[in-house]
Amino acid sequence: MTIDPAPVSPPIAGQSAVDRRLPELIARTLKLPPDSIGEHSDIHNTRRWDSLRHVLLMTEIELSYGIELSDAELSAAISVAKIREILRDHGHSWR
Repeated sequence: MTIDPAPVSPPIAGQSAVDRRLPELIARTLKLPPDSIGEHSDIHNTRRWDSLRHVLLMTEIELSYGIELSDAELSAAISVAKIREILRDHGHSWR
C-alpha cells in the first residue's frame, strides 16, 4: 500500500521543518488532518491509530527516515514522543 504525499504545512513560529515532518507523516499515514496530531498523540488517544495502521506507520517511518527499527522499537513506538526519542537514538535530532 502506498501513501500519497500530503502538502507540507506552513511554518509554525519556533518550529523547524524537521519538527513538523513527524506529525505530518503520522497524520498522512492515519489519514487524519495534520493538526490532529500533537506531541501527546498516542495509540490510545488517536483515532485510527490501530494495530494495522501502526505497522503501516512504522514502515513509513523506516522509509522516510532511512532507518530500520528493532522489534523492541516497533513495540515501544506507540506515541509521538516515543517515536521522536527512537528517531533521536537513530541520529535524527530536533533543535
